[in-house]
Amino acid sequence: MKPHFQLSLRELLLVVLFAGIGLASLRAGGVVGSILVMLAIVVTMCFAIVAFVARRSIQALAIGFLTPVIAYAAIVLAVGKSELDPYEGKLPTSKLLRPMFELMVKRTWTNENTGQVVPDYDPATDPNRPTVGGGGFFGSPMMMSESPDRPTFMSLGHLLLAMMFGYAGSKFAVAVHHKQRGLRPRCDEQTERAESRANANCTLNGQYAV
Repeated sequence: MKPHFQLSLRELLLVVLFAGIGLASLRAGGVVGSILVMLAIVVTMCFAIVAFVARRSIQALAIGFLTPVIAYAAIVLAVGKSELDPYEGKLPTSKLLRPMFELMVKRTWTNENTGQVVPDYDPATDPNRPTVGGGGFFGSPMMMSESPDRPTFMSLGHLLLAMMFGYAGSKFAVAVHHKQRGLRPRCDEQTERAESRANANCTLNGQYAV
């Protein structure tokens, strides 16, 4: 009996490629982030089409992908804008993204009065604590900028997680579909034979009609 969970070499390479683009987009954002968003849109649209027109295991794969993707997106949107900040997010996935953000973020401190970058600045030693993106707080001229910024990082992070959930859902759906077919092989064989005979009859009728 073949295992229900299978991973071909081509599929493994595609997963590694997508994961590489995802991690690069988390760090860089910008063009790489736009590429990730476009890939996610194309993949989701393709699976949506397949879910309507395909049958059997291919349809199960598409539905298994779309269901967790849509569910996770709905949950993130329902919770609100707090999920776009790694320090304010309430979902477990948002808290999971926080250490990744801390590893990748690059903080730059700039004196708002002079416009010069201040290296090795420690806000803990400044009695007038500055805030993110806003200088002059309590008279402090220091302003901090982050790269990547929090909303971009969290948006791409949630997108990557949605794709991961979708991939896992697709593999689970195909495994369940194969399991069901294994429990009733006679019915499936009879269905396939009937469809084969119907297709053959249509082909012959088309030839004679000409």
